[in-house]
Amino acid sequence: MASTQTFVSPENWYSLEYPRTWEMEVVEGIPSFFDGISPYGGALQVMAANLTGAANAQLIKDSPFLQGKDLGEKLSLFLSKQGISDEAAQFFVRDNTHMGACEYRAGGHFYLVLMAERNHIFVLALYNCKGEPEKEEAALVGKILQSLTII
Repeated sequence: MASTQTFVSPENWYSLEYPRTWEMEVVEGIPSFFDGISPYGGALQVMAANLTGAANAQLIKDSPFLQGKDLGEKLSLFLSKQGISDEAAQFFVRDNTHMGACEYRAGGHFYLVLMAERNHIFVLALYNCKGEPEKEEAALVGKILQSLTII
C-alpha cells in the first residue's frame, strides 16, 4: 500500500498495516478499521487472545470456537456458528504462523474471516460489508490481511 500506517495491538501481540485514509476506532476493546469517507464501505475488526493467559479465560469461555484443538477446528467451529460450511476454507503457514481464511455471504452481507495462530497468540480478523465489496476496498482489505503479523 502506498501510504500506510502501522497498528500494533496494545498487548504487543500483533501488528498490521492499513491505509492512512482509513480510520481506526476501538469498540468494546476490539479495533475496527474502515474507510471513513465511503458510506458503502465495510469494516475490518480484529480481536486477539493469549490462549494460555488467565486474563482471557472469560473470552475463551464466551467464544466457544477458541476451544478448538487447532486452527482448523477453531475456524470450523466459528463458521458452523454462522451456519456456514468450512469446505471453502483455505489453510497456510506464513512466518511460522498458522493461518486459515474463508469468505462467505449471509444476511445480505459479505464476510471474510482470517484466523492466525502462533504459539499461544490467536488473532481473528473479520471483514464485513453490505452486499459485495467494491474491488478497490477488497484489494485494500487483502493487503491489510497480508500485512498481519503475530509479533
